[in-house]
Amino acid sequence: MNWLVAIHISVVLFAVVSVLDKHLVARMFPSAATFNIVFGLLQFVVAPTFLIAVVFTVGFDGGSGIPWAMGAGVAWGLGLSLFFAGLRYEEVSRAAPIQATAPVVAAIIAVTFFGDSLTLVQWGAVLLVVLSAALVSARFDGWTPRIAHGRGLFLLMAGAVVIGVAFVVSDEAVDRMNVWAVQGFRALFMGLFVLAIMWRPSRHSELVTILKDGKAMLVMFAAEGILGPLAALALVVAFANGSVSVVSAVGSSRPLLVLIISIALSTKAWNVLNEPLDGQILGIKAVATALIVGGVVTLAVV
Repeated sequence: MNWLVAIHISVVLFAVVSVLDKHLVARMFPSAATFNIVFGLLQFVVAPTFLIAVVFTVGFDGGSGIPWAMGAGVAWGLGLSLFFAGLRYEEVSRAAPIQATAPVVAAIIAVTFFGDSLTLVQWGAVLLVVLSAALVSARFDGWTPRIAHGRGLFLLMAGAVVIGVAFVVSDEAVDRMNVWAVQGFRALFMGLFVLAIMWRPSRHSELVTILKDGKAMLVMFAAEGILGPLAALALVVAFANGSVSVVSAVGSSRPLLVLIISIALSTKAWNVLNEPLDGQILGIKAVATALIVGGVVTLAVV
């Protein structure tokens, strides 16, 4: 598949998944913890799909990437768990730009531990992205900024940092083993890790209740059992067939698409997300999101 087609598929699918996840966490699941547990269980459906296909086709390329894929699964599991928890407190149009700062974290790790270097312009882009993430998270009393949901901001920023680590580890895994095998081991260990940190006997009744909710489980399976894995696969395929810097630049457009979808789903005609549509709030979100996209693009291509 052409890398440009693959990354556009990934952007669209991830944007839709982000919006569905917000609706699930905030409206359909009793808690973020229960959502994470079901998400973890779904990985035991996703992982065998990839691994069985690999066994009977391309193999594991010697298996040297398995430890890296396992590490990627753990990092993705922790990062997404934090992101899902943050979604319970924040609007998805604020959460998606914060998550989009993850490539900045990956760049800093690459500079610190892998001998990469950043130009002065790229360091300026890092600062721009960080400041813009703070801007999109802020509420305004008139024109005075204030952070209203401190817990949500902390969870989302922590999730972005861990996902940045996951990017680096995933890249190392793909360098050593084929995409399909990496995806299989990543999903397996992501599921194991999420269940290890989230499962508690006290959550059993909540889990049983939500598993009996056909509508919630249908939306959950569509989002995280089908669309999410396809989006992740398309992203890895894009990296495997195109320049990492250019793919990252195109992929950074996702928060803008999330913003557009969230606006469309918060109108009087179809108020699914119930996000505020005040002109000042929309303007600040749009400016901050555009600055984050611009900063990530600069970091990727300059």
